[in-house]
Amino acid sequence: MKKSFLIVFTFFSILVNAQKISADYIDEFNNAHIKRTEWEQLTFESKAVTHYRFSKIDDQYVIQLKIMRGGNFFSVNENDELMLKLINSEIVTLKSIQYSTTCVGCGSTGINGSQSQGISVGYKINNEQYDLLTQNIISKIRIHTNNSFIDLDIKNKKAIVLQNSLILIK
Repeated sequence: MKKSFLIVFTFFSILVNAQKISADYIDEFNNAHIKRTEWEQLTFESKAVTHYRFSKIDDQYVIQLKIMRGGNFFSVNENDELMLKLINSEIVTLKSIQYSTTCVGCGSTGINGSQSQGISVGYKINNEQYDLLTQNIISKIRIHTNNSFIDLDIKNKKAIVLQNSLILIK
């Protein structure tokens, strides 16, 4: 009995932590190969609730963040930085793709938070950064905004899921 419970528990744990590809197709207009992961929660703190997903469009990797800060209005300018501190203390700096500002529901990935102010912003990841991020887990992030920055600690379990999601879209 104990053995079967352990097997069921292990299988359930694998299912809960399994990352999935949510899209994998060739765009019929420009022939770009687009691959995306599902949204995953990164942080749930009073400072910010963040979710992310990875995309690969042909050979370009992108991380898209959705951020909610308790009703605060803010923006992220084109080329503002997302700094990722790795467990080996190395810093990976990504640049935002375009200007984004908060709007109602923009930081939400579903019903929860859909009536709150949030933002959706994307950052390019080059091949060297991809290699660093798939070989080391993240311990902390700093999101630069128009007038400040947000520092967030990343729990080890969430960092491993993030790393596995990035590996998944290779």
